[in-house]
Amino acid sequence: MLTHLRKEYFILVIISCFLGFFSALSTNKTIPCSITEQSNSVVFDCSARSLKTVPLPIDYKSHSVELLLTENLIETIDTSSFQEWQNLTKIDLSLNHYSKSRLKHPNYCKRGLEISNGTFSNLTKLEQLIIDNNYLCEIPSGLPDSITILSLQYNYIESINRTSFLSIRHLRKLYLGHNCYYGNKCPGAMDIENGTFTDLKVLNVLNLSFNNLTSVPRDLPSSLKELYLSNNRIKVIHQDDFKNLVNLEILFLSGNCPRCYNAAYPCEPCPGGASIEIDSFAFQNLVNLSVLHLGSTSLRSIKKTWFQNTTQLKELNLKLNYLVDEISTGDFFHYLPSLEILDLSFNYKFRSYPKNINISENFSELVSLRELHMSGYVFQDITSENLAPLTKLKKLTVIDLGINFIRNVDFELFKDIQSLSLIYLSENRISPFSEITNRSKDLQNFYTSQSKPKQPQFSFILQYDTKMSPEIITPLNQLVKPQCSEYGKTLDMSLNSIFFIDPEEFKSFKDIACLNLSCNGIGQDLNGSEFIHFPNLAYLDLSYNKLDFASFGAFQELKQLEVLDLSYNKHYFIVEGVTHHLKFIENLHKLSILNLSWNEISTLTEYEIKSHSLKEFRFAGNHLDVLWKKGDKRYLSLFQQFTNLSVLDISYNRLQIIPDEAPKNLPRNLSELYLNHNGLQFFAWKDLECFKNLKVLDLSHNRLTMIGHLSNYTDSLQTLIISHNSIQTLAEGFLLKAMSLDHLDLSSNLIQSINKSIFLSGSDNYLKSLKLKGNPFDCSCEIIDLVQWILKNNVTIPRLATDVTCATPKNWKKRGIVYFDIHACNLDRIAMLLFLISSLVTVTFTVLPIVKHLFFWDVWYMCHWFKAKLKRYKVCSSECVYDAFITYDETDPAVTDWVYNELCHQIEYKGNKSILLCLEERDWEPGKAVIDNITQSINQSKKTLFVLTKKYISKGKFKTAFYLAMQKLMDENMDVIVIVLLQPVLQNSQYLRLKKKICKSSILEWPKNPKAIPLFWQKMKNVLLTENYTRYNNMYTDYIAM
Repeated sequence: MLTHLRKEYFILVIISCFLGFFSALSTNKTIPCSITEQSNSVVFDCSARSLKTVPLPIDYKSHSVELLLTENLIETIDTSSFQEWQNLTKIDLSLNHYSKSRLKHPNYCKRGLEISNGTFSNLTKLEQLIIDNNYLCEIPSGLPDSITILSLQYNYIESINRTSFLSIRHLRKLYLGHNCYYGNKCPGAMDIENGTFTDLKVLNVLNLSFNNLTSVPRDLPSSLKELYLSNNRIKVIHQDDFKNLVNLEILFLSGNCPRCYNAAYPCEPCPGGASIEIDSFAFQNLVNLSVLHLGSTSLRSIKKTWFQNTTQLKELNLKLNYLVDEISTGDFFHYLPSLEILDLSFNYKFRSYPKNINISENFSELVSLRELHMSGYVFQDITSENLAPLTKLKKLTVIDLGINFIRNVDFELFKDIQSLSLIYLSENRISPFSEITNRSKDLQNFYTSQSKPKQPQFSFILQYDTKMSPEIITPLNQLVKPQCSEYGKTLDMSLNSIFFIDPEEFKSFKDIACLNLSCNGIGQDLNGSEFIHFPNLAYLDLSYNKLDFASFGAFQELKQLEVLDLSYNKHYFIVEGVTHHLKFIENLHKLSILNLSWNEISTLTEYEIKSHSLKEFRFAGNHLDVLWKKGDKRYLSLFQQFTNLSVLDISYNRLQIIPDEAPKNLPRNLSELYLNHNGLQFFAWKDLECFKNLKVLDLSHNRLTMIGHLSNYTDSLQTLIISHNSIQTLAEGFLLKAMSLDHLDLSSNLIQSINKSIFLSGSDNYLKSLKLKGNPFDCSCEIIDLVQWILKNNVTIPRLATDVTCATPKNWKKRGIVYFDIHACNLDRIAMLLFLISSLVTVTFTVLPIVKHLFFWDVWYMCHWFKAKLKRYKVCSSECVYDAFITYDETDPAVTDWVYNELCHQIEYKGNKSILLCLEERDWEPGKAVIDNITQSINQSKKTLFVLTKKYISKGKFKTAFYLAMQKLMDENMDVIVIVLLQPVLQNSQYLRLKKKICKSSILEWPKNPKAIPLFWQKMKNVLLTENYTRYNNMYTDYIAM
């Protein structure tokens, strides 16, 4: 019965453990995805998690679920892959990575993702399916009718027909670009059957770029609003190609008959370098067209009739063509009254470096133009006459003249275009020389030599980059820093040859708020007059120059300056003995952000700098390790007088140790302090007491080994970044009472395990985000505390399931710690308990019989001894019935005969005094236990006489009687033992030797000489009739008494 109950209990334990395990799986901690919950949808971002299968979902409730699985290792999906996912509306399986062996398969259709038939058929709410870059050779079958967006770009689909989209007739957006081009070595063109898209009545967007198409597909649906046919092999656009596309708003035809000179991709021009042939009335039905891209189509002329009906056109891309002559005439501009963005970049003529740019007066017809991009025209000078037509454009805000090798600029002309917010002159050859100087003979000869037909002369602009992509008009935020342009009107003259700043050159820019002069090689000593014509300048970028800070008056003319970037000006800072003044900062009363990073500053003329306006100071990449070197206290107060400073960046300063006095001399109002990438071996956490407003502390990429108890030193810190250090253990309770700390980054340290008491739980836990990636966790049972804490607390741990992994043991290596089976450890404890119990039972039942067999009499004796001790049992002499109890080997006939015929005869019957003996066979009570008879006989006798033989001393009966007689000695302090040796036994017995020393007469030996037998009997009578202690040897008794 007991065994049966144990089995049932064990089974229940296992079942409960497994149920607990599966319940742990259904949490957002164990799913390898980032989960973003919105009002009406849930997004599971499982991108770049090295997943090999589609993960199981958690329990969620939403009518719209997006599953992003890009950049994983998934090789096969089937109907079971998504069966647990409910209400899926978007799936993205793009950019899966495959093994090298798979990628070497001779059939490229077998190299990528394998999709079983009907994989998505049961996903009745699926609206978006994206499977880009996966080696697909055909459109997956059995797609649900609910799909409205399908993207299969960067695959190997070479053929599509009308049946390809029969099941998805509600498709609105279809992306099939990059399926047959140089990137996948497609031998021909994508085969598109006539009428393939006819049934897609609601299709709005169709992308067929990079497919080697030789003509515009026929029978395109009239519902199209966006059509992308870039970078194909279309040579001719016929009049009726877009006849039905009356709703078309965006049309991309770039890259057909491309301009291939210095292209960055395998480029095949049309025969003879011919341009694309576009019928005069090809666009006549596109009345709603707003964006048209004709870049890199080798156009040499623009037909006016193209734009007769496109009055709504807002963006026109004509870059990378041969339109220099067309720019000078511009007859078609009359038909573009709504045009807002025009890109004419990189239309330069080969081996031509004209003096001026020649633009048509018809540019003034572009009354709605906001952005004009004319990079790569390649000319020498900008004069007011050249760009006069632009002065009439009242809405023009951006003019891009970068990468033109311009040498001279008449800045007065920009004064006439008052609407400009960005003047982009970057990457030219503008120098500080005046126009007269430039016309000197020597310089003219130099420029003339540059205009000769040499290959390297346009090497810079001919380098194909993103700015030269035929499809892309460079956005405003990529032309200039958004932090700069947000201050107002911007002038960008970076990457020129302005090694000297002449104030008179900039007298036309009084309204400029942001000026970029970076990468110009400026090496002058600024004296406070260079920017006198920039009264409203708020942002100044002078990075990547060679400025000499020798004057106190530098920048003093810039009364409105708020941001100053002087990074990467190390030229003079690394020269010994040169004056390095930073006193100019005190003249800038509105300066709030100063960047002096990466100047390798190791010495300064001033030891202390003052500023009451500075809020952010970037001092990374310098040498505070030298300024604050041991024993040198001159620069310890360098930042102390920045009274309003809130952000201080002193990263990359090689600070292995921060001097004790340095933190105390930092501004007390700091809210952000960056000490990352310094190689710090120790950080005095107590120094945080100096910063009562500190919210962000970055100590990443150092060599720290411990973290202090934060609550002891700060109650304001919200973000602590301490990744990439050498921390192995965390102090217990270091987050105790750290109520302000929201974000903690402990990634890439040496942490193997974390006690649950370190990260507090429940109301004591204030963390919102915790990063643990890159730590070598030891996934043994010691990690249970951490795993349980993670599962129980609502703390966001980025990439928990995939990047917070085990390092040991080997069978758990690279597996997420959150998957560690904590119940296995509980089962181990149960197993250990059961093992101990079973072992104890086994040992008990094995040892007990052995112990009983070997030590039964000893145990029995000890029990009776304790019993006698407790009862204080004593036998009175008056109760003694016998003079002696004779114990002998009754199984030996010779001994029995000697006892009855010799001993009894001589002791009991002879002599004057009668001696009564107690014998087993004569005086014991029949039916009574032997042990009880022995005990009774010893207690009722004055002496106990042992008749010893070799055979008798080995019997238990002798030992029992002897121990009981000894017990009487201990209980009553009476020596009652008398020993008769019939045979020489126990010669080495310690007891016998001691007995002979103390009372030799109590040990009698049977004499070998028959004549001595009467003496033997007389001695025995004397021993039995007298007390033993009266015959003790006095020498020994005196010694014992002492």
